[in-house]
Amino acid sequence: MATTDSTREQTNDGPNDQLSPPANQLSFPGKLPTEIIQHIASYLSASDLVRLGATCRTLADHASDDLLWANLVNKRLPTPIRTPGPFGSFRRLYLAYHPFWFIPQHKIWFADNENTGMLVIARYDDRRGVIEGHTVLAERGTPQFQIWTSHPEVIIQTFEPNVHLSPGGPLLSLRDPDPSSRTAPIQIYYSTEERHMSRASGAQNVYNSLSVCAEFSLRVPRVDPSLLWPPPTIPANAHTVRALRISPPAILSHMSEFSETLFRLKRWATPELLLPQVCVTYSTLDPVLYTPTTEKPYQGIWVGDYSTHGCEFLLVLQKETTVTAHGDENESQVTDTQDEVEHDNQEDIGQRGPLQAVKLTGDHNVPRGQLSFVAEDIGPRGLIGVGMEGLFVGARIVRCRGHVAGLGFRDDTYIDSQLILISPDHMAHYWKEMGHVSYYRRVNIDALLHSA
Repeated sequence: MATTDSTREQTNDGPNDQLSPPANQLSFPGKLPTEIIQHIASYLSASDLVRLGATCRTLADHASDDLLWANLVNKRLPTPIRTPGPFGSFRRLYLAYHPFWFIPQHKIWFADNENTGMLVIARYDDRRGVIEGHTVLAERGTPQFQIWTSHPEVIIQTFEPNVHLSPGGPLLSLRDPDPSSRTAPIQIYYSTEERHMSRASGAQNVYNSLSVCAEFSLRVPRVDPSLLWPPPTIPANAHTVRALRISPPAILSHMSEFSETLFRLKRWATPELLLPQVCVTYSTLDPVLYTPTTEKPYQGIWVGDYSTHGCEFLLVLQKETTVTAHGDENESQVTDTQDEVEHDNQEDIGQRGPLQAVKLTGDHNVPRGQLSFVAEDIGPRGLIGVGMEGLFVGARIVRCRGHVAGLGFRDDTYIDSQLILISPDHMAHYWKEMGHVSYYRRVNIDALLHSA
């Protein structure tokens, strides 16, 4: 198989057999059958493949096998690709964007912009050979007004949001300037330096750069939780300290400090534009948190109607509970069996335990990263009743508490409310003190991913 090793391509002018040493001079790995070497190499990382190729010419041939590099690329993509697109080989493609393949791999990212935050869909476009991140937006559409028969003082505004990617072009764009070249551009892997990105269309004299992040240990005492990203309200395996205003990326002394669930974008302009420099930290979400299951039908990413604040995105977390033989719910201990709990039938699965909604994007009253509402139990202990009217007929109505605050997140408090579970893709929230009903719709992540 043809190799894509740029160094060898530039120096090899003769047949391959002139490069291979005599069999009696081969190293032990080089004496192994080709199938065994390829099988071993299939378990190696990109860095290890490069090291393998540096040992001898025979192993360099094996390490340059494009099938190995195709596997490395496709391990990073939600949908595998069959060709390297505009690149001459998968090896060339992989090296062009190393170490940033984790960005399209995780798909969903949310940002720490003050108060408002941001939701981003990232993907690799194999036709154009670029890694891009697009801001997710939502629009209400034309509302219709309805009267709630049992609460005639409450006027309900319908909510059929149009969720789409920003038409203003990608927020993040990694593009190889010459994918047909045999040599990948020199990459900065683990340092304070940044990778500059192409400018967005129409953004004259505005520049962007991308940098990696170091993980921060939560065991370090006396750290203000507001400085952590992602916020403590969202389960995550890795955190970092937010970059306030404009601060340089953390110095990584070793690869083990490099996080594949965090990155930073810096934006700045030429002095004549008088625009401040901005550094924003992004974190991803574990798919377990936004993928609904039979036991957790409501968990996922939702978009809600927040009146004058517009549409906001939320992560709905549904904690798993079990039922003991005595009928008590427990969040961690599994003690029930089919024989012991006869009343725990299939219809009850997913309709119990606590439910929380965390703002991925927010506003100047209740900002991103804060809880929007909390239902302590959507099961029997929190059940108010089942809807009997046309608007919410058959919907499960449970006790809830809504999070409200003054401008600047001052004097925040929780007020009594009701959560109306219309379906696993559609909810309503009755803010009793305000006489207002908010609607929420599940976001179709796969549809957004394929629309990028």
